[in-house]
Amino acid sequence: MGETVELKGGSALRRNRAFQRLVVAKVSNELSSAIGNVALPLIVLGVTASATLAGLVLFASNAALIATQAFGGALVDRHSPSLVLRLSSFTQASGWALALLAIFFPEPGMLPVLILGAALAGAASGLDGPSEQALVKVIVPRGQLGQAAAVSQGREAGAGLVGGPIGGLLYSLGGAWALGTQVALNVVAGIFTPRPSRVAEYESSPSGYIAQLREGFVFVWRQPGLRGVAIVAGLANLPIIVLPLTLIAYYQKSGEAPVAIGILATAFGAGVVAGALMAGTLSSRFRLGRLGGTALAAFALGQAMVVFTYPSLPLTVVVLFLSALPLPAFNAAISAYTVTVTPAPLMGRVTAASGVPGMLLMPVGALGGGLLFDHFGPFVPLVFSATVAIATVVVMVSSKDLRRIPRLGELSEDGLEVPG
Repeated sequence: MGETVELKGGSALRRNRAFQRLVVAKVSNELSSAIGNVALPLIVLGVTASATLAGLVLFASNAALIATQAFGGALVDRHSPSLVLRLSSFTQASGWALALLAIFFPEPGMLPVLILGAALAGAASGLDGPSEQALVKVIVPRGQLGQAAAVSQGREAGAGLVGGPIGGLLYSLGGAWALGTQVALNVVAGIFTPRPSRVAEYESSPSGYIAQLREGFVFVWRQPGLRGVAIVAGLANLPIIVLPLTLIAYYQKSGEAPVAIGILATAFGAGVVAGALMAGTLSSRFRLGRLGGTALAAFALGQAMVVFTYPSLPLTVVVLFLSALPLPAFNAAISAYTVTVTPAPLMGRVTAASGVPGMLLMPVGALGGGLLFDHFGPFVPLVFSATVAIATVVVMVSSKDLRRIPRLGELSEDGLEVPG
């Protein structure tokens, strides 16, 4: 039987069984991804010594994720998001199992199979976000959306925090350990995915699949706040990919231990975890525009400082940690805002459409970052990454649409301020 969920009022999130199961499922999938973000480039670099090829594997995974997320939102809205999330988790497990088999192949045949496995896992993971948001719309009371979004931010950052060192440690034991752990985590996610008893929102629409896809993109484009958020988040995704790939390649080439590289990869996540402690309160108290300007300015400053600190791994760890502290409140506000202003039947499509700009730049960042590193070393890709981060701040603070978004408690479902 599915879990009974109250849509209005209800108990605190910690007593919301369906939400807690969703947290476990998403933590498992995100921990698997965090391990892969460190272990997968190290596996490719260890075999080929090419940052370009490491970027190519990430490019394939991210490109597949984009395609699925762009087209998968309508799938979530046409079917139960619980079912879609379970299928996504088990398919991710299958992709990493294929990648696991690939590392036992002779070198000429290893890379194509590894790319295929990573692409399969990446494609399936593109359904996670729309499925989660559609479930949150149903299982979390509106008054708790800000806190739920903050929990999600802390959960995601926590997975990244422990996933990096675990990925580095498992790689040091052998690539098979890392990939095998990813398979197990995705299976756990599939098992724990909640099954809400409320299913009215999941019934298929009579309109065609392409028409439904278009509805999601049209809704985002016509809603000024969502449109602005999609553009800003999209730009921010480019440096989020370029910087860690560049640093991983640089420190691997410099002979740093895999565990040390894993710790570096979690520094940003540790800052997000620390910032998430206040994210729920801040996202409800301040307007999204103010949170975004502060968070992205700190993010850009950190990117710029890494251009000068990267020769020192410990100093770079500190910079990345501090630059991430304001981000959770901004991300939580974005998530809660999206859920609040989006009608339940459109939740999957709108989540997918909002993420497409960022998803489009992720494979570009992976492949471009690898190419720039192989041709120019770490300095040029790090300068490029910092430049894009600064451009993101400019777009954020110059957007009237984002500055006008009221606090979460003042929002109505059409995105307008509730009269006092």
